Order: sequence, then structure tokens, then C-alpha cells
Amino acid sequence: MRPIWLLVLLAMAALPDRERDRAALLAADRELARSKDFLGAFAEDAAYLYPGARLVRGKNAIRALLDSADVGGGDLTWTPEFADVSDDGTVGYTYGWTRSADQQGKYLACWRHRGGGSWMVTAYARTRLTPGTPPPPAAPGGAAAAVRGLADARQLRSADSAFAALSVARGARSAFLSFAATEATMLGPPGAPMTHGREAIDAAFADFPADAVLEWAPVGADVAGSGDLGCTVGEARISARNSYSKYLTVWKRQADGTWKFVADGGNARPAP
Repeated sequence: MRPIWLLVLLAMAALPDRERDRAALLAADRELARSKDFLGAFAEDAAYLYPGARLVRGKNAIRALLDSADVGGGDLTWTPEFADVSDDGTVGYTYGWTRSADQQGKYLACWRHRGGGSWMVTAYARTRLTPGTPPPPAAPGGAAAAVRGLADARQLRSADSAFAALSVARGARSAFLSFAATEATMLGPPGAPMTHGREAIDAAFADFPADAVLEWAPVGADVAGSGDLGCTVGEARISARNSYSKYLTVWKRQADGTWKFVADGGNARPAP
């Protein structure tokens, strides 16, 4: 195995810095998928969004949730489809497909590069598993150019809050189109394909009920030191329909300095 890993390392060393960081993050995700210690690569303060459960933070709380009698999935495996990293190589995200026996789902993860050269998961969300198998891997996607800026997590929370306010004022469809980057991806509901691009996002909201007011609020944010990439986690609801959820959103700074989301996923949570 050593010669193979040597070839991989040599190939990565020949890539431009950002491409090398993306390749390293994908390798870390694949390594975690093979590991028997799911929480081994999670940061101590990581957020975990498990379908149907409340939003939990911290490895001890995540471990308690996964060890509970009503939460299974010990045989869960996954395959990353895409990764991107900040310009300084400190923050990144991945998304892809999960699988357990004859069931499949989707996931979105945010990562931070820690001292010592390791990538750690800071937030992880996955959809509920449904019967079926993941589709074949898509062609590798490109990542938009990085736009550096102020590394202030409050900016991300503010952008997320403005996103939510627009959803209340003008509807979820209008808000998601306004805040989606050109290359944005949404995990979508269980059993459905991922939604790639603004046109597909527009179509996905075509049947969203006109009287359903989707509102949310961020409860945490993390941003790269280069100020070009970050993540928020939060809780959402449609009060009139007694529907409650939680979300993980990845943000990328645009050429005009504003923040737009490039990946979004979430799942249900219990009513307060």
C-alpha cells in the first residue's frame, strides 16, 4: 500500500494550492467513511444534525445521541461527490451520498483544518435513509474563484438572518433564488436527487405552498481566516403546519463582497 499512497501524495503535491487542499479534504472524507470510529474526526464542539432529533453540539452529546436506543445506522457508509475549501485552506465542505444496506441518503459536512495537518468535521447533516441506491458519481464540479474579505462570523449570521427575513417577507422561493450562488447545491428531501444550480432550485420550490411561511434563525457560524467561505447552523419552522427542522448552510463570498449560499441541507427536528 505504501507505493500507492506515495503516488497519491506526489500527485497532490503537483496540484495548485487550492486544488491540493480540495484533494486532501476529499481524502479525509473518504478516510472517515472507511473508519470504524465515526466521531474520531469530529471537532470537540461539532454540530450534528440527525434526522428527527434535536440539533446537538459537542462530541459527548453526539455520542449520546448515536448510542441511544432509537438511533441506528452503525453500518452507514458514504461517498463524497464534491469538496471545496477556503482560499487559505482552513475551512471546507463536502457533500455526497450515504448508504446503509439497501437504503440511501445524502449528507453535507463542514470541516476545519486543525493544527497538525488534520481536517476535523465541525458540522454534519444527513437526510433520512430511504429505499434505493445512490446514483452513479457525477462528473467533478468546478469551484468558483475565491473572493477574500473580513473574517467575521457575525457577517455570516447577518446574511443568514437577512435570508430568513426575505423568506418571511416574500416567500421561500424568492428568498432561495436571491441568496443562491450560481453553483449552489441543495440536498433536498429524502429519496429525491440533489438539486444543482439556481434553475433547479427554482423548479424545486415551484410547488411550495403559498401559505406556508418558512422562517429560521442561525444559532452558530464559522468562517475561514481568508473570509471567503463559512458555514451556519440553525433551526427552522413552518408554524402554521406544525413543521420544525434544522439546517446546515455553506456560504461563499461573491465578487461584489456579498455572501450567497453554495450548499444547503437539513432535516426534521421535534417540536419545541
